[in-house]
Amino acid sequence: MTRITYVCQWYSPEPVGIPPSIAQALRAQGHPLTVLTGVPNYPTGRVMPGHRALECRTEQVDGLTVRRTPLYPSHDESALRRILNYGSWALSATAFGQGALRTADVALVYSSPATAALPALAARMLWGTPYVLLIQDVWPDSIFASGFLGGRSGRVALKLVDRFVQWTYSKAEHVAVISPGMATLLESRGVPADKLSVVYNWVPEEDAGPSDENSAAAPHHETLQARVGVAPGVRTFLYAGNHGKAQALEALVRAFMDERTDDAHLVLLGSGITKEGLIALAGEHPRIHFLDPVDRSTAANLIGDANVSVVALADEPLFAVTMPSKVQTGFASGKPLLVIARGDAAAVVDQAAAGASAGPGDVEAIVKAIQTLTSLPALELDAMGSRGRQLYLSQMARAVGADRLSEILNGAGRRRRRKLTAQTQRERNFA
Repeated sequence: MTRITYVCQWYSPEPVGIPPSIAQALRAQGHPLTVLTGVPNYPTGRVMPGHRALECRTEQVDGLTVRRTPLYPSHDESALRRILNYGSWALSATAFGQGALRTADVALVYSSPATAALPALAARMLWGTPYVLLIQDVWPDSIFASGFLGGRSGRVALKLVDRFVQWTYSKAEHVAVISPGMATLLESRGVPADKLSVVYNWVPEEDAGPSDENSAAAPHHETLQARVGVAPGVRTFLYAGNHGKAQALEALVRAFMDERTDDAHLVLLGSGITKEGLIALAGEHPRIHFLDPVDRSTAANLIGDANVSVVALADEPLFAVTMPSKVQTGFASGKPLLVIARGDAAAVVDQAAAGASAGPGDVEAIVKAIQTLTSLPALELDAMGSRGRQLYLSQMARAVGADRLSEILNGAGRRRRRKLTAQTQRERNFA
């Protein structure tokens, strides 16, 4: 099996689902794996109890060896403090993580932030340890699309970040991305096509499944319809997640305020900076309901109760090449999707005939998509959900993603071992 050092800035006990899920999936494949990460401080920006910001520490977390290195703790709106957070950990992991990287067959870098590649890049230069990038967010696009940096200093930073990420791509053994559009974008920026693979993120499958499975797991669960006072049998659309600018939910709310959608109800579950404005917009509308955030398992049950799961993204070029986890969650739950987005998220639903899509901000198109999903017979709606679930199981599930990652990492590890064997043989011949 291939010895892997998994480089990711955030890890358990921080509330991040994807990084530890990847680690455990690779461990289940039989790979010896060590995690190189930071002192836990996400999402509050405060170091968690039992840890210190400047500590180097090795511990066991869920059966895995985890090496933590220092960082400047921060997660607020300050660009300077966020740069210090990213940069301080990248430098400390580079300085104090080489022991784990030198002995690995390959490093896997969870590339969000992109600065996480620095310790693996250094290990490649120092010891020849190859690394594989798993790109979650395309930099510098993501940090500038979010308004993280701007002005003249932002333009300078843009050039520097772009040069850095291009360097990391060029030195990587392989680059895995989470959507087809992201692969196309990176290929247009010079990454060879044979160096790129799509590995979709998966979701916590113990919580995902058709609604009858969820009901069996939680027999005392209060249904979504009961929570908001919707009569059984009425088509219920559920948006579950952050209410922020990136989701652009105003058009969705306006579409449900339209009298042409009076056969359907919308439930918005979660919180965020735009929620107050959305509540004011909806007013006392009888078909629009707001729920506060709930824990993960309860949210999975509520998704199982809904007739349609909603995905929404703003009309930004970057979002057209991403695959939000809400798509996988909806597919895994066996629910048809209403996708209000451009690019990959809409394309995968349309191509699978697993729901309906509309452009961001286009109230008229959203109304028509709601009408389509509301007017379908229940059997056809169920068939849409089944097609989405089959797509998830065949292309996006944990077993599929872990196999793809394992194949990529095994290939890099074999090439590394062959080089070391050849080098040893040359040294013996010289002696």
